[in-house]
Amino acid sequence: MPASTHSRRDFLRLTGLSAAGVIMAACAGTPEVVEKIVKETVIVEKEVEKIITATPEMAESEGEAEPTKEPEAEAEPEGEPEVQVPGKFSESPMLAERVAAGELPPVEERLPTEPLVVEVVEKIGQYGGAITVGSLSMNLGGDDLDMANSRPNLMRISHDARDATPNILKGYELSDDLKSITLFMRQGMKWSDGEPLTTEDIKFYYEDQLLNTEITPRVPYWFRPGEEVMTLDIVDDYTYRLSFAQPHPRFVMICMAHLEAFGGNSTFVPSHYLKQFHIKYNEKANDLAKAAGFDFWYQLYGRENDRGQSIDRPRLDAYIPLRDTPQMTFWERNPYYCAVDPEGNQLPYIDTINKDRAADLSIFDAKVVGGSYDFAAFQLRILSYATYADGAASSNARMVLWQSGKGGEVVYNVNMNWTVPEWRATFTDDRFRQALSLAIDRADINNVIYFGNASETQFTVVPVSRHYKPEYASSFADFDLDKANALLDEMGLEWNAAKTHRLWPESKTDLVISWDLVETETPKGPITELITEYWKKIGVEIQWKSITRTLLTQKALANEEPMSLWHGDETMDTLFLRRPKFFAPGDYDECCWGPLWASYWNTRGEQGEEPPQVIKDLFDWHDEYTLTDGDEPARKVLESQAEHIWTIGSVGNAPHPLFVRNNLRNVSEDRGFWTWDSLWTFPEFPEQWYVEQA
Repeated sequence: MPASTHSRRDFLRLTGLSAAGVIMAACAGTPEVVEKIVKETVIVEKEVEKIITATPEMAESEGEAEPTKEPEAEAEPEGEPEVQVPGKFSESPMLAERVAAGELPPVEERLPTEPLVVEVVEKIGQYGGAITVGSLSMNLGGDDLDMANSRPNLMRISHDARDATPNILKGYELSDDLKSITLFMRQGMKWSDGEPLTTEDIKFYYEDQLLNTEITPRVPYWFRPGEEVMTLDIVDDYTYRLSFAQPHPRFVMICMAHLEAFGGNSTFVPSHYLKQFHIKYNEKANDLAKAAGFDFWYQLYGRENDRGQSIDRPRLDAYIPLRDTPQMTFWERNPYYCAVDPEGNQLPYIDTINKDRAADLSIFDAKVVGGSYDFAAFQLRILSYATYADGAASSNARMVLWQSGKGGEVVYNVNMNWTVPEWRATFTDDRFRQALSLAIDRADINNVIYFGNASETQFTVVPVSRHYKPEYASSFADFDLDKANALLDEMGLEWNAAKTHRLWPESKTDLVISWDLVETETPKGPITELITEYWKKIGVEIQWKSITRTLLTQKALANEEPMSLWHGDETMDTLFLRRPKFFAPGDYDECCWGPLWASYWNTRGEQGEEPPQVIKDLFDWHDEYTLTDGDEPARKVLESQAEHIWTIGSVGNAPHPLFVRNNLRNVSEDRGFWTWDSLWTFPEFPEQWYVEQA
C-alpha cells in the first residue's frame, strides 16, 4: 500500500499545535517573530539527521542479548567502582576562601574516606560560574533544576539503564537466596550541614518514619514483598542489612538505583534535624506544629522532610537551596558533596544554579527561545524543535538530542473489560488489535512528528534492554491496510452501506469509540490526530477529547473509558515489569485494557473479575520475574505481547531536544536517555557539568 503523505506544515496547521501556536501568546504583535517560527524545517531536519545516531550500546543489542546470570553474593560489594581514589583533593576557590576564613573544615575532612569518583564526559572541568534554568514547578526544585542537580539515591543507574552502580553507597551484597541484602555506606560521608551520615540515619528512617503509622499509614509495596515488611539489622556505623520474606532481587534496581519506593530520600533522612519535629524525641512537637499552622506534629514533620518544600533540611545532593522568592530559587554547591573527578577535584564544578519560575508553558518557551536559560530540556517538545533551534542559534547555544528511552512514544489500549458486551467481544479478539496496529502508518508518523528519526516499531522493550529481540519490534508493525481489512472481515465486522464505517457485530451501528486522553510529555494529541485518519481507512472511528489527568484518573478507575493511551515508558531494564502497566492489565490511569482483571489479581480474587488463562499467565510471569529477575518470564511476557498485541504501539526511541548554552560543557551529546526509566540526566552525572570561562 502507498504510504500516507502529510507535510509538516499541513499537519501542524490542521492540528493547531504548531510551534507558532505555543509561542505567539508571548510574542503577540511581532509578525517577524511569527514568520520566523513557522518557517519550513528542512534545515532542521538535516541537522537532526546528523545528530541522531545509534549509540554503541544499541548497535551491540540489535541481536539477542546474552543471558544474565542470577545475582550471587560476592566477596567484595557489588557495584564497586573500577577507579582509583585520588591521593590528593582540590576544591572550588569559593570553598577554599571559606576554609581560610575558618568557616569550613579542609576538603579532606569534608569528603568521605572513599569518595565517589565520577567520570567526565569531555574533560576535567573548571570551577566557578553560574547557570540559570527554568521551571513550571512551584517547589524549591523540580524540572530542569533537578536535571542539573544530582540525586541522593543509594545507587546510580548505568548509562544503558541495565545496572546499578555506586552512588551514596559504595556497594552491596545480595544473598544467595535473594532474600537479604547488605549495604555498605561511605565512611566519613556528611550531610550538607557537616553532620555525619551513619546507620543511625537509616535506623531512624526505619523505626521512626517507615514503621510509624502516623507518618507512613501504609508501607510501600516494595518494602513488604510477600506482604511482610522488610527487617533491618544494623551491622556497624556504616553497614546495614535488609531482609525480606521472599526473594527480592529487583530491590537493587528499583529501590536503590531508581526512586520508586523511597520518594527520592533513598531511606537516608537527616535524623539529627528531623528529631526536633518527631513526638518521640520532642514532647513539644505538637506545639511546634501548631505554631507553624498545622494541626498535628506529623504534618510539620512531613513538610520539614520534604526536599521540595523545606529549605532548611540537610541534603546529600550536589547543590543545596539557599534562598527562595516567588520568582526565583537560588541554589549553591554543597560543600560536603561526596564526589570527586578522576584528578581529585571535589564536585560539582559550577558554583550556583538559579531556578526561574515560569508562569506557564508559553512563557517558558519564550524564555528558552529568547536565551534566558543556560539549560532547558524537561518541558521541551520535539514539535517545537525548529523554534528552539532558532533561539539557540541566536543565543550562543546548541541543540542536543537524546533518545527518549521509550518503547512507544504513544501507545494505545482498548478496554477488554468494557461494559457493552459486543464492544468487549470485539476488543478481546486479537484480530481487532492486530488490525489496528497494521493500519498505522508508522513511517508517516516518524516523518511528520520526528523528522524521520524515531523507530517504526511495535511496542516492546527498548533496544538496549537485555530482553530485546528484533522480532518483538516488527510484530504487526508493517503498514498493511489490505491485511488489516482482511482481519476485520474475518471477524465478521461488516461495512455500512456507505462503506464509511465498520458495524458493531450485534447492534449493527457504526463502529465509533469515544474516549478521553491527557496530553503530556510526548506529542499525544498530534500523533492521535494521525491515528484517527489511519483507522478511518479501515472503518474504525475514534472520537477523543483532551481532559485533565485528575478527571481521567477518576474515570479510568471507575471503568468508564473504553480506550486509553499513554507514553510507553517502563521499557528499560530499570523499570520493566516492576508493575504490569502495558504488558499485563493494571488498575491505574495510564492504561485501561483490563481494569477488572487487574483488580482480581491485586486482591487475589476478592474483587474484580476472574481473567481467562492467557491473562493469568501474564500475571504469573510478572510474579515470577519479580521473584527471580529471570530472562525466561520476561521472554514469555514479550512474546505474548508480540503475538496478541495487548498494547498497540506507534513509534518508539524518538529524539528529545535539549537546549544547552555553548559554554556549558561535559553535557553528554548523544548518549543519554530522556525518560523516567533512567531518571533523565541521572546516569550522565550532571555534577560534572562546568561553565567554560574565557
